[in-house]
Amino acid sequence: MRRHRWAWAAMGIVLVGLVVFGARSTPDAGTSDDRLFALASQMRCMACAGESVSNSQAPLAIEMRGLIRQQMRSGKTDDEILTYFADRYGERVLLRPASSGLVSLVWIVPIVVAAAAVAGLGLAFARWRRMSETVAEVSEEDRDLVRRALAKRGGGPTR
Repeated sequence: MRRHRWAWAAMGIVLVGLVVFGARSTPDAGTSDDRLFALASQMRCMACAGESVSNSQAPLAIEMRGLIRQQMRSGKTDDEILTYFADRYGERVLLRPASSGLVSLVWIVPIVVAAAAVAGLGLAFARWRRMSETVAEVSEEDRDLVRRALAKRGGGPTR
């Protein structure tokens, strides 16, 4: 039974590690269109409702993509470009909030809550399994109570 718990705990740790590792953004270099649209998809079009800069054809979004391309050509990293736009338009331009300081709680708290919920369910299921495997001891006193109750009802075995 202990081996199963360690296996589940190890899988949980690996899963959390993969989520944290996958959520990190590493600065890329170059001036490819893939990089341009990857950066533009991380920014909100300030002139559109619910569209990213990469999907929008609004004049402001086209201008923002031009600014991204200029900064890419000047050798800026992804983080520097995103910081430039956050400074210019405010943090609300970023579709993915920064993962540092107090804002990092937005990323960490749901993972911790989900892990705690899974652990709690695992403990509850283990407890229910132990309770169902326990055979209840029936005393002679309990048997007498059942016999008397059945006799009052007017029937049943009277052994």
